[in-house]
Formats: sequence, structure tokens, C-alpha cells
Amino acid sequence: MHVEFLACYEVVGQAVWLKNFIPGFRVVDSISKLITIHCDNKVALVLLSNNKSSGAAKHIDIKYFVVKDRTQDQTVDMVHISTTMMLVDPLTKGLPPKIFNEHIAGMGLMESL
Repeated sequence: MHVEFLACYEVVGQAVWLKNFIPGFRVVDSISKLITIHCDNKVALVLLSNNKSSGAAKHIDIKYFVVKDRTQDQTVDMVHISTTMMLVDPLTKGLPPKIFNEHIAGMGLMESL
């Protein structure tokens, strides 16, 4: 859970940075839509929706509040997605060929052969 939550924290930081960086190109004035972040760890999402932190999570309290603040001010939206739907899986672990090909197609990549 700790690693998943820290990953959520890092992604939220990157999303906020992008949201502030893109208007600098002057193509758009601002990004008003909230950024949806998919997470396959239910414990991390429950921790965000809970107003209390557990004793086991004391060391991530500051990161917890940063992520929670960004979800409450509607900068980002943390949404649960099943592990089977995570398109990044081929980049992080070995998968059977059928599932690998489904993920590659979901990323919009084409087979070169």
C-alpha cells in the first residue's frame, strides 16, 4: 500500500505541474477539467476518502494531505480501475501474449510485422 500511495502522490505532483505548464504555451488559457488518475489499489483510494490516518501511515501523512487536498479542490480525480485494465502493465511486468496484445492495442500501438 505504501508504494502505491507514494506513486499516487508522485502522479498528482506531475499532473499539477502539467496543468500549470500547458497554459504557458498560450494555446489554451487554462485547463479547467479535472485530471483523472487511475489507481488499481483500493487501499490507497480508501485512505484518500477517509478523514483519519492510521498509525501505520503516520510517515506518509504530509503526502496524504497533499493528495487529499488536490482531490478535494478538484484538481485531480482518483478513480479505481481493475488491474486487468491497467494499460501500463506491459511496461512493468511480463504478461501472457494474449493479454499483452490487448494492452498494446489499448495503447494505440500497432503491430509492426
